[in-house]
Amino acid sequence: MFNQFAMPRTQWGLTRNAELFSRLTGWDARIVAANRDHYGQGTFTTTDPLFTLVPVPAYAGSSVRRVAGWVLFAARATAIGLRMRGVDAVYGSSPHLLAPLAAWVVAAARRKPLVVEVRDLWPESIVEAGLLHRGSRLHRLLVGLETFLYRRARSIVVVTPGWEDHFARLGIDLAKVVVIPNGTDVDDRPVDRAAARTRHGITGFTAVYAGAHGPANGLDQVLDAAKGLPEVRVLLLGAGSEKARLMERAAREAVTNVEFRDPVPKDELREVLAACDVGIHVLAPWQLLQAGLSPNKVFDYLAAGLPVVSNCATGLRDVMTDGECGRLGGPDDLTGCLSAVHEASDHQRALWATAGRTLVTDRFSRTASATLLESVLVESCRGPEYGHHTQSSSPHGITSERAGNP
Repeated sequence: MFNQFAMPRTQWGLTRNAELFSRLTGWDARIVAANRDHYGQGTFTTTDPLFTLVPVPAYAGSSVRRVAGWVLFAARATAIGLRMRGVDAVYGSSPHLLAPLAAWVVAAARRKPLVVEVRDLWPESIVEAGLLHRGSRLHRLLVGLETFLYRRARSIVVVTPGWEDHFARLGIDLAKVVVIPNGTDVDDRPVDRAAARTRHGITGFTAVYAGAHGPANGLDQVLDAAKGLPEVRVLLLGAGSEKARLMERAAREAVTNVEFRDPVPKDELREVLAACDVGIHVLAPWQLLQAGLSPNKVFDYLAAGLPVVSNCATGLRDVMTDGECGRLGGPDDLTGCLSAVHEASDHQRALWATAGRTLVTDRFSRTASATLLESVLVESCRGPEYGHHTQSSSPHGITSERAGNP
């Protein structure tokens, strides 16, 4: 499994692949990932036997070095994959597209099925960010690579419904597209909230944002909300290219109820979230993000028993609706949503918290998603070209998965 940005569960950030592949039964998995945190740019090591780490250079602030790192990762991952024995399937995850391309090279050389996971629609998201001109030579090249990979994949795993039109425009058969959403598992181990608040220095009514601090995350809206709600303490937990600028803005504008902290591993994050009162999900107002979302941070908030606020009601429509587990609004509604949760009664916030934990357990558990992933891998290996007989049963079809979300 190739994903440059995958992280072991002892780290923060993209632990989706580790959490899913570690739950597979009947499969031995190996995740090939970079040894560098994509957001913080620090290197790390791991003793997790799932992982083989590939060294890549730091690339903060340099698009040339970033692309060079992608190429280097893809080349080294390909070499690792070609040396591995006993491979039955090859799995590549975007972004970027060079990781699935490395997976295709290994799959083709081994004559094994390719599964492509799409966590972000490239190059569409680059266009939305204003970093790529639609119709340019590079854009056409990337669209060609994207289409090439999708057509050669035996199965395509996506994290959210809502992308059907995109695949249809590329001429991709929707029958091989499967939704395996992000999620988490509710941890029923009790957390002493008072002790956690003392240990982590959290006081008063605290709203927490735990995630990346990048251009797509729209965190200026969190600072705007904090300025408008001085009675709410806001904790920004994470790393990314925008963090230094956001910290400078908060200092310049004397937004004293905002605190920036470094990211923490998932086990510690659970305790920090339990010490807070509401979880913030926010994104920049990019049109692409309205097609569908499956944000890990939202599921972490819900599992921790926090009501959620978001400015992405449309994008989250297949996860929850406004008033179900908190308050959701439009791109400019974050302040209003946060104010509504702050002003709600303790009873109402408790109802939202209970509904959120139930939602994660019933529809978005990692365990259920791992079971679906296992069926995708098994089905992808069926057929005479892979030495297995084809069976009529299949988990595939993006439309059917929307009706039966795990």
